[in-house]
Amino acid sequence: MALQQGQVTITGNLGADPQQFGRNGSRPACVFRLGCTRRYQDRNGVWQQLPTTWITVKAFRGLAMNIMRSFHKGDAVIVVGLLGTEQWRSDDGADHSRMVIEASNAGPDLNYAVTSSVKTNRDGALVMPQVQAEEPQTPPQNEAPHADPFKGSMPQAAAMPEQNNAQYAGGNGELGPREARDIDACDEMDDAPAEPAYEEI
Repeated sequence: MALQQGQVTITGNLGADPQQFGRNGSRPACVFRLGCTRRYQDRNGVWQQLPTTWITVKAFRGLAMNIMRSFHKGDAVIVVGLLGTEQWRSDDGADHSRMVIEASNAGPDLNYAVTSSVKTNRDGALVMPQVQAEEPQTPPQNEAPHADPFKGSMPQAAAMPEQNNAQYAGGNGELGPREARDIDACDEMDDAPAEPAYEEI
C-alpha cells in the first residue's frame, strides 16, 4: 500500500456513525466517510451546488476514541490531517485506490452547532473537574472593630454669648432705658397728625 501525504483542513458532514476497526488489543482506530459539498453563487446571484465529494477519514489512539464518543451521522465537522491516496490490490488481482485523510485533529463545526467539552487524558479516559469547597473567610485578628457611627458623644453646640439684659429690663422687672426709648418712639408715632383725607371729585 502506498500513501502520498499532504496536510489539509476539510469541512463536511458525516455520512454515517464512525466505525471502529482493528484487532482486539491493538491501538484504538476508527473510520468514517466525510461528505464535502461545494456551493457557489452564479452570475445571476443564485446559489448552485456541485456534486458531493466523499472522503474516507481515519483516526487512531485517543483521537479515535473521542471521535467515536462525539461524532454522529449528519454532524458538521472540521478535520485536519494528512491527505493521501491509498492503493492496494485485491485477491482477484484488481487494483484499487481511494482518497484518505489520516486525522491529527477533529472537532465540530461551530458554524452549525454549539457544544460543550469534557477533558480526557492520553488514554482516552474522561477527566472530571474537581470542585474545591470554599473555606469560610474569617476577619483578621488584629483588625479593630468597626466604630458605631450612632454611638458616642455628639459634638456640643457652641455656647451663646451672655446677653446684657440690663439695657432691656432691670432685675426687678422694670423697663430698661432702651426699652423705654422704644415705647416713647411708638407714642410719638401715635401723636403724629393723620394724613388728610382726599375727597373724590
